[in-house]
Amino acid sequence: GGLISALVFSKIKKINYLKLTDILAPCVLVGQIVGRWGNFINVEAYGTETNLPWKMGIIEDGVKKFVHPTFLYESLGTIIIFVILAVLQDKRKFEGQIAYMYLALYSLLRFFIEGIRADSLMAFNIRISQILSLIIFVLSIGIMVQNIIREKQTSKKDE
Repeated sequence: GGLISALVFSKIKKINYLKLTDILAPCVLVGQIVGRWGNFINVEAYGTETNLPWKMGIIEDGVKKFVHPTFLYESLGTIIIFVILAVLQDKRKFEGQIAYMYLALYSLLRFFIEGIRADSLMAFNIRISQILSLIIFVLSIGIMVQNIIREKQTSKKDE
């Protein structure tokens, strides 16, 4: 929905869509960082049971158990992605690179986090979010590689 809204906005305001998504990607990450803490407050989207030292205690059906704090993993992961995107912002090689990098890195993070979430939506024995994350990762990487190749070919022609 956000991508569609950005597309409509860019058409109305006559702004380059890929430039807009490059600007918005780090902003979306900030929202996701804060949003994960909402999961903690609501005691939702936590992981499977664990005995790791950083485990999180919850009460489920009157029973106390210790689970992976997936909200914390995702929050820390998105902070790292934010820093990476901030560093790359001025070094991008093509329009949309920051947005595609966001999609690739965040989907990779989600792929691993979904593997330990306790409330994943399943189709047969496969976590749907992991499949979607993998598809987004592969597509994003593919688009970035294609754009990098195109940029190199363009720069060779200009020489």
